[in-house]
Amino acid sequence: MQKDCRRVQISAIIVCQSRNCSLKMLFLTALHISRKGSSRLNATICDLFLLGLIVLSLSTSAIASDDCKEWKGKGSTRNLKEIIMGRCFDYLETINPSTRGKSCSEIWESFLKAFSGKDPCNIRKEDYGPFLKLADHDIPVNQSIFWSRTKELLFKFTDVTKKFMPLESTLTGYLLNGLDWCGTACRPGLNYESCPEWNECENNAQRSFWRAASENYAAKARGEVSVMLNGSTNVNAFRKTSIFGEIELANLDLEKVTSVHLWIIDSINGPDKESCGVGSVAELESILQEKNVNYTCKDNYGPVQMLQCVNKLDNPSCKLPTTLSLQKDLS
Repeated sequence: MQKDCRRVQISAIIVCQSRNCSLKMLFLTALHISRKGSSRLNATICDLFLLGLIVLSLSTSAIASDDCKEWKGKGSTRNLKEIIMGRCFDYLETINPSTRGKSCSEIWESFLKAFSGKDPCNIRKEDYGPFLKLADHDIPVNQSIFWSRTKELLFKFTDVTKKFMPLESTLTGYLLNGLDWCGTACRPGLNYESCPEWNECENNAQRSFWRAASENYAAKARGEVSVMLNGSTNVNAFRKTSIFGEIELANLDLEKVTSVHLWIIDSINGPDKESCGVGSVAELESILQEKNVNYTCKDNYGPVQMLQCVNKLDNPSCKLPTTLSLQKDLS
């Protein structure tokens, strides 16, 4: 009887391969073959066996469908490999030639391996360890700078001054800044349809990456460290749940960091919600004091405010500072 059922399976598969049958057609073909020259009992047993295979196949498909669920965020950036490889060569050859000697292909493969073909909500920080090791390089002394809700302004400031290297200006951050990526457990490769948003699940591919990269970046800070916070935001300027508050501040090597400079920057048109010694900024100052860290705090740091005023010269807040006050801020 088992041989008969096996004969039915093989015969049905051969027939369907030549005709490109669907799953339903495979079952019907097997059913037809099983009834040719078989006893009623054997045919019935074969029918039940085949029905079980169909149910199992459908159950597996349903599970795969759950793995391929649709997320709220954008899917992986198209041509992700080409973009990252291009950025890598650009960084090594023109932006920071001191990092030459790294293999862009190895960096890409280690990055892809961290999340490709995996549940996008089950990616750990440790999964990016090999990638971070390959892309790693030193941060110059006194050039580490952190931010929270001041990203655009900070990038303008660091681009103009050329005196700081934020995470996004390291090889690690430069490669991935502004991109989206995730995999899916139901098939190999990347998911170009949708990826989890930042808060959609705790251990999603992008959130785990930036947390791991931020931890690694903070641990490399040496000398003077700068922090730019938003004094006009509708949430606290300093939040313990932010990347800076939770990850970077906790991973500063206080044996290598000599001082921390806090800059609390208001929007040109306000409001002035938080300042040095007030609200959550006071909480941050208290944490630094407890850690015995030397720090300074300045509201609307002059050079940054001047940059804000470049396109808003008529704004009352953009009156040129006195030579004395500007020299004080630049010192």
